[in-house]
Amino acid sequence: MGARALGLRGVLLCCLCACSSQTVEQAAVSAAAATSAAAAVGPQAPAAAGVVAVQPVAPAAPASAPSGVAGSSVPARAGAPATAPGVSSGAAGAPAAVGGNAATPPPGAAAGSFAAGSGSAAGSGGSGAAPQAELSAGCSSGTLKAGDSTRQLQSNDRMRRYLLHIPAKYDGKSPVPLVFDFHGYSSSPQGQMGASGFRELGDQEGFIVLYPEGVGASWHVNGCCGQAMELKLDEIAFVRAIMDDVGKQACIDLKRVYASGISQGGGMAHHVACLAADIFAGVAPVSSDLRTEACTPARPITEISFRGLADRLDAYEGGHVGPPGMDGYTAIGAKPTLERWKTINMCTGTPEKMGELCETYSTCAGGSAVSLCSLPGGDHVLYRNMQGLNLPKVAWELFMKHPR
Repeated sequence: MGARALGLRGVLLCCLCACSSQTVEQAAVSAAAATSAAAAVGPQAPAAAGVVAVQPVAPAAPASAPSGVAGSSVPARAGAPATAPGVSSGAAGAPAAVGGNAATPPPGAAAGSFAAGSGSAAGSGGSGAAPQAELSAGCSSGTLKAGDSTRQLQSNDRMRRYLLHIPAKYDGKSPVPLVFDFHGYSSSPQGQMGASGFRELGDQEGFIVLYPEGVGASWHVNGCCGQAMELKLDEIAFVRAIMDDVGKQACIDLKRVYASGISQGGGMAHHVACLAADIFAGVAPVSSDLRTEACTPARPITEISFRGLADRLDAYEGGHVGPPGMDGYTAIGAKPTLERWKTINMCTGTPEKMGELCETYSTCAGGSAVSLCSLPGGDHVLYRNMQGLNLPKVAWELFMKHPR
């Protein structure tokens, strides 16, 4: 349902679905951009069980695309959004091995159960010398080349897709880091690729970025939201299936796999930190509080949140997320999220300043770190901000000091 077909109430909800700071005209442009991006992938032919279909993709939107392509945390209207062309929902199932090399997570690891390690300041080099890389199976048998492609795989009994960006520097022989970048509600992998800045940073630093696609442009994170919630999708099973697929096809350093995402995609970054820490070394959620209950990561995991003090959709102080009179959820707030991750990672002491905008607990179990960057005047979509803070770069600098 486009913004031009809505009344006053509908326009408000459409704006919330894209970005609460947008004008009505920008919301219409963003909706058109999201539709165009989804159409760029095109309908997918059904694939047989266990078969991966690979298709090249049209160029993603430039970084100057309207910020609303990042999507929003919750549905802005009743009912689920339409499923993206050729995409079905995921389903629960047993975790897949990561490129044949991943360790199985300890069952039910409780928060605070880690062996205490020697943490370090976020800006001082993490837990010491860089560990030896852990190679994925793709280092010996991978066939992927530099460029963009859409990969289709089977997650249990449904077909799912993700967009893959491999930098020109990739040679298929040397192991490189990997970043998962999750789109927001109502957005798409192409929209996230064009907005977040991780693609450009990956080209500079030589790491691979992949953009999973939610079902109906939504994710199922702790009882929210949209079609993914209605289908009760096991998103962790989908993430593990992606990791298994890309780990077999690309040469990945399995100690340097990270996740980010905005809004509901930020919720997915928290979600994988809580439930797939055997894969991920660190996460960088944007405009989203920790909601996964109970959050019981298998190991300490570095976390850095980016929050806008003027966020009108997912308030910095917490509270109801969603338009009045409609279902949503209650967010705990940015500071409580910082403190909750402090408890989970058994951090001690008080947070240290990391530049003008960020604070970090640097003495945490296993050499991990927990950080929060608070942007004055920042609304829901923070990739463009008044301070000129480069979110991917700040996250990457912290990630590189904290491998798994």
